[in-house]
Amino acid sequence: MAQQELLCLKSVSLKYRDTLAVKNLDLTANQGEILGLLGPNGCGKSTTLNAIAGNHELDSGCILLDGQSHTQHPLSYRAQIGFVPQELAFYEELSPKANLRFFGNIYGIHGTDLSHRIAEVLDLVRLEDRANTPAFGFSGGMKRRLNLACALIHKPKLLLLDEPTVGLDPPSREAVFSCLHKLREAGCAIVYTTHYIEEVVRLCNKVGFMAQGSLLFHGTMKEFQAQIIKKAIIKKNNPTSPNYIYEEDDEALQSDQSLLRKNQAEETHSLEQYLLELSEIKAA
Repeated sequence: MAQQELLCLKSVSLKYRDTLAVKNLDLTANQGEILGLLGPNGCGKSTTLNAIAGNHELDSGCILLDGQSHTQHPLSYRAQIGFVPQELAFYEELSPKANLRFFGNIYGIHGTDLSHRIAEVLDLVRLEDRANTPAFGFSGGMKRRLNLACALIHKPKLLLLDEPTVGLDPPSREAVFSCLHKLREAGCAIVYTTHYIEEVVRLCNKVGFMAQGSLLFHGTMKEFQAQIIKKAIIKKNNPTSPNYIYEEDDEALQSDQSLLRKNQAEETHSLEQYLLELSEIKAA
């Protein structure tokens, strides 16, 4: 069954501190899809996410969420979004349960409905055993998971995450991945910014690659593997006489992670360097 388009950015441009941070951006995300946004620092990923969340005024273009404009229907538009910023956005002196009750009330959820939803979300982010413990004593990973939980309390159609795994310990990272997989299966659309290419390969259905405010690539994971990852590996081996070239019908292209399984640390570094070079060339 075809996935329904939920998010659509049309010719979006906006300035940030007098700099054109996003340039004529066209982007889409479907229900039940994770879109990974890659790119170097300062490329416009976070600005794009804030624009989608309704936190930045656009200089041109429009953003539609389930057919609703971010300017014509701002309240109903924002009510459909869960936003997980890089900064912690909850009250550390309160417990997870108290934080979720507070944010649930803001979204108009009360009583038994809210209690059930709090239990669901705490289970989803694996914090049910710390539900009544003040958050100030939590590890960094637990705080990141609570940050995610607060964005999920109202069952958003669209979830925005700005580098949610930075500094996470492995158990918390896996908990976040597990949560995102379950949300995708439930039909939530997710836009996810990261510096970690292996996360995009592992999690995402679609990939966007940004540099200096422009979108240089936007396509499916298979297209990303064929057009970007494959070329990076060829370039690493030898740009004039590669030792190994993936053919278009190679079985490796059928798996989301296969191209990063071989000598993963070296491949990932090679790919990151290639993307950096690509961003400098195309954005010049």
